[in-house]
Amino acid sequence: MIGEKTRAVEDFWQQCRKKHGIATNDYHAKTFADPRYSNYHDMLLDLVGEGKKRATAHMALDFEKNNVPRRKVGDYWVVVSTKNEPRYLVRVTDVTVTPFNQVKVEFASREGEGDSSLRYWAEVHREYFEAQCKDLGIPFPDDCPTVCEGFELIDTARK
Repeated sequence: MIGEKTRAVEDFWQQCRKKHGIATNDYHAKTFADPRYSNYHDMLLDLVGEGKKRATAHMALDFEKNNVPRRKVGDYWVVVSTKNEPRYLVRVTDVTVTPFNQVKVEFASREGEGDSSLRYWAEVHREYFEAQCKDLGIPFPDDCPTVCEGFELIDTARK
């Protein structure tokens, strides 16, 4: 995950706060994926706008190694593009930590990627997580703790 709170991100967040009556000023600003390990992140953004993507997954280790605070239920998240442009405001609806090899088909379907199958989900996430682990100099274990986050779309930024 990459991303930071730039002026454009903050402006989008403040517009959304006002529009939706959001009291908190706390929010996250990150991508779904790190472009060092995937070339398809910005394509995932389109799935959110189409209503297909309502969840995402990361290795728990990703948060730890990159000093990224874990999101909690109720947190707001400005999802940014790989160019750090604000694209969506989402609210986290559920968070579970599950061994990679025990992620359920229902979650894979909510991710909305590919054909929304568990087979597809496992294939692309294994490839992504293995690349991350390689950079960390560790093997990817099948039971790797995986942070599974569900979210609801609150607002969309203009492109």
